[in-house]
Amino acid sequence: MNARTKLAAALASAALVVAQLGLPSPAAAAPPDYTTAEAGNPFTDGWYADPDTAVYNNTFWVFPTTSKGYSEQTYLDAFSSTDLVTWTKHPNVLTTARVSWASYAMWAPAPVQRNGKYYLYFAANDIQNNSSLGGIGVAVADQPQGPYTDAIGRPLVSQFVNGAQPIDQDVFIDDDGQAYMYYGGWGHANVVKLNADMTSLGQFADGSTYKEITPSGYVEGAQMFKRNGRYYLMWSEGGWTGPDYSVSYAIAASPTGPFTKLDKVLAQDAAVAKGSGHNSVVNVPGTDTWYIFYHRRPLSETDGNHRQLAYDRMVFNSDGTIQRITMRVKDNFADGNALGWKTYGGGWTATNGRYQADNSLGGKALLDTNFGDFTYDADVTVTAGGGDAGVAFRVTQPAVGADSYRGYYAGISPAGAVKLGRAANNWTQLGSAAMTVAVGTAYHLRITAVGSSIRVYAGDMATPKISVTDTAYAGGATGIRVFNAAAAFDNIAVGAPTGTGTNLAQGRPATGSASCGASEGPEKAVNGSTGGGNSDKFCSSVAGAWLQVDLGSSRAISRFELAHAQAGGEQAAYNTRAFTISVSDDGSTWRQAVAVTANTAASTVHPVSGVSGRYVRLAVSTPTQGADGATRIYELRAFG
Repeated sequence: MNARTKLAAALASAALVVAQLGLPSPAAAAPPDYTTAEAGNPFTDGWYADPDTAVYNNTFWVFPTTSKGYSEQTYLDAFSSTDLVTWTKHPNVLTTARVSWASYAMWAPAPVQRNGKYYLYFAANDIQNNSSLGGIGVAVADQPQGPYTDAIGRPLVSQFVNGAQPIDQDVFIDDDGQAYMYYGGWGHANVVKLNADMTSLGQFADGSTYKEITPSGYVEGAQMFKRNGRYYLMWSEGGWTGPDYSVSYAIAASPTGPFTKLDKVLAQDAAVAKGSGHNSVVNVPGTDTWYIFYHRRPLSETDGNHRQLAYDRMVFNSDGTIQRITMRVKDNFADGNALGWKTYGGGWTATNGRYQADNSLGGKALLDTNFGDFTYDADVTVTAGGGDAGVAFRVTQPAVGADSYRGYYAGISPAGAVKLGRAANNWTQLGSAAMTVAVGTAYHLRITAVGSSIRVYAGDMATPKISVTDTAYAGGATGIRVFNAAAAFDNIAVGAPTGTGTNLAQGRPATGSASCGASEGPEKAVNGSTGGGNSDKFCSSVAGAWLQVDLGSSRAISRFELAHAQAGGEQAAYNTRAFTISVSDDGSTWRQAVAVTANTAASTVHPVSGVSGRYVRLAVSTPTQGADGATRIYELRAFG
């Protein structure tokens, strides 16, 4: 097994497992090959965290922590799916009632199959010192869904060793059959060998039982997998209740390291979710298709325990390094639910692979997102009525009522038109175009919004039906809406702008001078949002502050845009006064494209001609209009 051996007994052993358990074999299906959870993240209902994964009998299993207060964390649930779309909940696969020494804080279950048994490693009691009872335990069952029972009647690891709190375990079986357990909290990580019985610890060749493998930045949540003969250690950084929770990784030639941090591959996205971390991975058996499973917190949630399960595609570069994960926003409703959507008026039902809205005067459903620059795709079918149906975007302050929100809406109507307008507890039409719309026919609607530019496509994706400039709203939620019509919606997708005039910098790797704080790093200036509040910016108090973006390859650039302090809601006095923008092919030799010496505006647009390069660099010489020395950049955009 040359990928993740903890996904033991996947396709190759399916027949054996079926015979042992007497279970019906799931029907053969094409291996899942998605860009994300195509039926929407979160993919399960409820507050959960710390997902770990396994593949048993052609079925994908997810074992998470129940995300509640410590005293309520007395049980573990599991979820299974044959297609990564429709999930079945298996409640109470393990409870403290079946573990004599465990009382609460049952965390981070780690599943693995061996010896005809199913093992589940877990942490309990959140011990704070070596005189407390608790640590990492191991439970065993005869089937993946349990019930699991304590295998040894005591913790497998009950003490702090090398400073590592005994929590957040992950079990990995190497190609030679040797099993390892990686674990540790409080900023320290250890690896131990597991004996063949999977319930006792072995020794390394030097006679030691524990080896510390802590990489730079490690906090908790160790995760190990193997690909093409190389060992990948992933872990979480930051505080688990904070927005900066994230995932980094290292690659080594040995299961015991050394592990040197290469990159942070998963982090919050101010447009999608925060607190993204504590991951696991799934390799679809027989393929090189990989997914990262993790938890994240919705943007509007402030309760640290309000975490949800999500997954996205994980892609490798040709040298084996991992591309930074994009938390994608999609929903095709194939799972028969509308998890993550919140409705305001009207009647809504997810059925037959569509999200169906009853006829109402302004009923809307919104995702908890905060997109500023984006392309938004949706299939819209007016099923009854003479009004219109379509998509809402950059929405804030939503409430029940026809125009009870602030934001934009674009819709199609059987009256023969596509229209665009903005709402602010009233309606202002911004544009309309003639279009034949038949009741019961699906039409593809696309919105591309970049800064003040809004383009509406309907049916024809080459030429916009409506193209306007409007500065009223910079960012907000995305959703769908009906007015005096019933409708069905499908194939929702929101992401970085595409097409002519695309912001090439959005979502690209960014570096910069030392930031004012951990939540104000360079990545904030390329996240496509200015509406995330005071921390939704790159801030640097360093004299000669700089910000650099890697576009991935040499690109022709037609203009640059900068959103300064005032564009993000701060004082005009903090707008960047003097700066240059340069481009480079190699990151070393730079060609100046823009020079500004006396800016006062909140946003600046800089058309250029004959400019191309892979790297874009903003260099600031005068950060504000006065004595304040901090550079504040909410967005750096580079358009093709």
